[in-house]
Amino acid sequence: MDRVNPSLPRVTTDRRRLITTGAAVLSGVALGVVPQGSAASEEPGEDCARPRRGFNAGYLPNVVVTAHDGSRALFYDDLIAGKTVLLHCTSIAREAVYPLIANLVEVQRLLGERMGREVFFYTLTVDPESDSPRALAGLARRCGVGPGWRLLTGEPGDLELVRSRLYAHQGGHLHGGTGSSPAAQASQPPRDCSLGLARYGNEALGLWGSVPAKADPAWIARRLDWVTPREPVREAPRRRGPSPTTYRT
Repeated sequence: MDRVNPSLPRVTTDRRRLITTGAAVLSGVALGVVPQGSAASEEPGEDCARPRRGFNAGYLPNVVVTAHDGSRALFYDDLIAGKTVLLHCTSIAREAVYPLIANLVEVQRLLGERMGREVFFYTLTVDPESDSPRALAGLARRCGVGPGWRLLTGEPGDLELVRSRLYAHQGGHLHGGTGSSPAAQASQPPRDCSLGLARYGNEALGLWGSVPAKADPAWIARRLDWVTPREPVREAPRRRGPSPTTYRT
């Protein structure tokens, strides 16, 4: 995995104005996660600082998505920027035939209190015309989805764009990811691996990778450890290796 340090400036904006206008296509704006029908809590004209945008800010779509709890957000600015995330695609109908969420629930269990603090999960429906927020909420309850995990729906074209960018094999490239170069990808026929592959990454550092969504949960949790920031070790360095007396005679 490549490591890319983001250099773009911090972005601020008036969230209420964006949520009412649905200006998801504006580059560099941010929208707070606000329940549908509720009023923003900020005073008029007050700005709210958002996480620093990373290297993929111009590539991952900043479209409006709706979560299973009824909240709305800008996909990149609110859900991806500055966070360690895991994303996968499915639908309510597909889960009945080829379940993925149950396996990721085990990953959620292994992460424990880190969920919603250090790591965030997002499930994107591939059938937004059928999978309403209320229907997705029922799926979340049945599967045991907890805090820090959102099941997302939205406009079909918007979700298809997100899906194509996360799993692009032709005409696009997620910076910081593993795999072949953009030139090599362009020479290959396009194929859709979004229904079996989970993408994980730390957009603050520009680190991205992928893993089968039905892989061993402990292995998926270990992959997330690789891209999750940790506090530096503050204790004094300790000598390793054989004891100084090992080879004395």
